[in-house]
Amino acid sequence: MALFPLTILLSATLLFLVQPMLARWLLPQFGGGAQVWAACLLFFQTLLLAGYAYTHLLTRFANLKQQRWLHAVFVLMALASLAGLTHPNASAASAYPLLDILWLLTRTVGLPYFVLAATGPLLQYWFASVFPLRSPYRLYALSNLGSFAGLLLYPFLVEPYLALDLQRQSWALGFVLFSLSMTLLLWRSLQGSKAEAVAPLQLRGQPYGYWLALAAAGVILLLAVTQQITQNIPPVPFLWVIPLALYLLSFSLVFNRDSWYQRSVWLYLFAICLLMALLLYFLGRQFDLYSQLLLYLLLLFSGCMLCHGELARSKPAHGALTAFYLVLAAGGMLGGILVNLLAPFLFTKYWEFPLVLLAILWLVTLVNWRQQARWQTALALCSGVLFIGVFWSAESWLGQHDVSKSRNFYGSLTVRDTNVAGQWQRQLIDGTTSHGAQYLAVEQAQQPLSYYRAGTGVALALQHFIPADPSRTAAQLQGRKVGLVGLGAGALAAYGQAGDDYQFYEINPAVIRAAQQHFSYLANSAAKPQVILGDARQVLAKQWQRSGSQQFDLLVLDAFSSDAIPVHLLTAEAMALYWQHLMPDGALLVHISNNYLDLSSVLRNHAAQLGLQALFLPTAADAQNPAATEWVILSRNQRFLSQSILQQHSKNWPRPLQPHVYWTDQRSNLFSVLK
Repeated sequence: MALFPLTILLSATLLFLVQPMLARWLLPQFGGGAQVWAACLLFFQTLLLAGYAYTHLLTRFANLKQQRWLHAVFVLMALASLAGLTHPNASAASAYPLLDILWLLTRTVGLPYFVLAATGPLLQYWFASVFPLRSPYRLYALSNLGSFAGLLLYPFLVEPYLALDLQRQSWALGFVLFSLSMTLLLWRSLQGSKAEAVAPLQLRGQPYGYWLALAAAGVILLLAVTQQITQNIPPVPFLWVIPLALYLLSFSLVFNRDSWYQRSVWLYLFAICLLMALLLYFLGRQFDLYSQLLLYLLLLFSGCMLCHGELARSKPAHGALTAFYLVLAAGGMLGGILVNLLAPFLFTKYWEFPLVLLAILWLVTLVNWRQQARWQTALALCSGVLFIGVFWSAESWLGQHDVSKSRNFYGSLTVRDTNVAGQWQRQLIDGTTSHGAQYLAVEQAQQPLSYYRAGTGVALALQHFIPADPSRTAAQLQGRKVGLVGLGAGALAAYGQAGDDYQFYEINPAVIRAAQQHFSYLANSAAKPQVILGDARQVLAKQWQRSGSQQFDLLVLDAFSSDAIPVHLLTAEAMALYWQHLMPDGALLVHISNNYLDLSSVLRNHAAQLGLQALFLPTAADAQNPAATEWVILSRNQRFLSQSILQQHSKNWPRPLQPHVYWTDQRSNLFSVLK
């Protein structure tokens, strides 16, 4: 009997340990944060549904002996496919990143994940057949507990201490151990069981629609909260993992003991959380890191307890067990499709977040109105209507000066006109983070604002760069070649001079459209800049392979002002690539303004490794530019760095150097740079 809980625990732990591991592996190739994680969740939910469907069909049309043999074949096939995980062949992202991610995951871990996904419901069905007097739902609670453990193992024990290659190899070894446990269970615990021991199916009269809606609502809430968190907080695996861990913990609690779910308690807490949801949606940036996390996670957990508690209350007898899990998996996949595929087409902002909160409130109260007092139902209905009214009013008021809104795989983008200190500016806002601004007055339109204003580190470098060789100065100033990672509103193009070659690298096509249609920096630049679509690291690597070095005098990295940073642009391998494209006396400029991360030690350690000098140039906020900014210049060009204008603006580093903070593609840890 011990083999049942052991095998289920192993399968669930491996099932959810692999999710953040593969998402971490995909980040350097696709350059996203919440988007890559959401795409991974869609893949895992799809395979979970496939595994549950396989279990349902297997238990319906095959006897116990046939089930054992067929599942043993799938386990052996999954073992044979592990080479795709330990030695993956990665490919660059195309114009369809979601499809690329799904295909890569299918090649690397598709069959092993399918087998693990089928294990939970299949073993519960076998357990109910072999031990008909025992409840298999306790094994479901154990399965979710194993999933919870697998998620927490990754950020605290796996990622900080194991390189990515070793992570994949260790997971493959874990799958081998699971296969051994499954083999023992197949040939020992089920050896004496007869085919007729299988419980009769009881599929009619079940509330399939209610199960489907509750399961979908829970997943939509999970994805919506994760999106909200990772818009403004670094995409540390810990912050991807904790929402999913709480989601699983709620399953484990409500299915372990019926008494652990009290509808009225969680409904009242969730109702209070609706008010917090409005504050977070519109004013989230006003809260500090820990307050945001606490409020978001409390909202998520209370909503999941309601959804999964209602599922536990309505769970069927053993005969409909596999159908129940199949519907739950279908609901999870439906939620993933709604968020990943439909929401970007239906909404220009993340409106699924408030909508799913309303849906959960009404699902729990209005569907079950006969089981509670009339005043509770009426209160829930009125609360929902009030929630809609407040949300719509706030959205209309805050969006009254919006020029355009769009949404795609990379997030939500808004162009908004704002009055700052009595002067109108047009701002480009990605999620909730400003990525550039421009005066609307024509006479001031070419004056860069925000992080790129006069006196900032990047402005000084672009205006005062000189080559190390004095004999090259005149020619150099007539035609500088500048690479810029991150376009934003295109403000840095204003520093271009006649004859300069400015090449912008931008991963988000919506940003390019906004910069070209709603801002005039690019059109009016003397440099006539070129914009290249794609992840900068991938494009630079292709350029190196095709034509060699771009021979930039300056390369600007402006991809870190959002609190969700692309780590793959700051690894040792990325730095080596940048310097392949820079002139020997060139300079790398890195924008490190960030609310929660201090990236200075990362850059200082890279500079030391490459034999470069690093200058830290902060600029305080002012009336027209409410955001302070921090730039770092890395170069070995002493003639450029020793200029008095740069020395006057350079300051001491904000924090002591951490020598151990050295990032590579195989190993990085954002915990080490949290402020």
